[in-house]
Amino acid sequence: MPLHATPRPARPQPISWRRALYALALGSALLASPVRAATPAAPLLLQVRNGLVQENEVALSNGAQALADTIGRATGRRTLWVAHDALGPTLVRQQPDYAFVKPPSISARLLAKGWQLVAVALPPHGFGVDFIAQPCPGHAGQVLLGGPTLSTLGVAASAPASCVPAGQVWNSPAAVLLAPARGSLVDKVAAKLWRMHGRALPRTVHVQYQNAVTDFMQLSHAAVVGAVTPLVSAQWRAHGGVVLAHQEMPFWTLLAAPGVAPDQVAKVRAALLAPDSQAMNRTLHVAGWKPGDPQVYADFLHWLARP
Repeated sequence: MPLHATPRPARPQPISWRRALYALALGSALLASPVRAATPAAPLLLQVRNGLVQENEVALSNGAQALADTIGRATGRRTLWVAHDALGPTLVRQQPDYAFVKPPSISARLLAKGWQLVAVALPPHGFGVDFIAQPCPGHAGQVLLGGPTLSTLGVAASAPASCVPAGQVWNSPAAVLLAPARGSLVDKVAAKLWRMHGRALPRTVHVQYQNAVTDFMQLSHAAVVGAVTPLVSAQWRAHGGVVLAHQEMPFWTLLAAPGVAPDQVAKVRAALLAPDSQAMNRTLHVAGWKPGDPQVYADFLHWLARP
């Protein structure tokens, strides 16, 4: 070749038919393969423990759903709820992530097992156990005890009906105590509260629910001393009934299971304490929320266990 000749450009190398088919197949596979969406996280489960109060089922459902929705928005996870005494077959195998608990004794036991206190609700009427009684007509400061109306409760031999000054009820032979289910929290607190005022417990009749206490007293005019929470006694007082004594108890809690991440607990707590939670609070019949102190529930359980 001459010294100053222009070199010819290199010819492109031919692509083998095997390489061409491989490239075509690879491109087709990439186009045909759908983009896989991230697997959604499993729903959270909120357990609701109401205690021995019969409330409107629709109202209870609305309140539980509002709380579940709040948890869902705070965590970005769908949240289901279930009543403690109505576990369905699809949820019975799933451990709850959160629990809305009304009896403080249950809150105390769960906290002792490592559950986390998310927040404590603020009561609209105070909380605890109240003793309620029938007013004595025409005698201010006195209550009606005894009489034949007690036969509806199975009390065959009762003292004659009489008006008793409120401060003397605790040692009156005519006193009969009407309390929710034997061994329930209200029953235990009522027994302790009575012993703080009187020498010994009176004859006690147990019914299943708190509502049954006021039902008997309103419908049959039974002249007994009833043991209920302020949520029930507030209605009794509003209709002219007497409230004899009150024992404070810690209020309702929202708890998170031991395995729930602290940052998720913080998000749910912030959502409960936020100003825009007022609509949910009205549905749950609470006045608001505060961070709370787990020790308060431990102290209450110790007080209840002391003789």
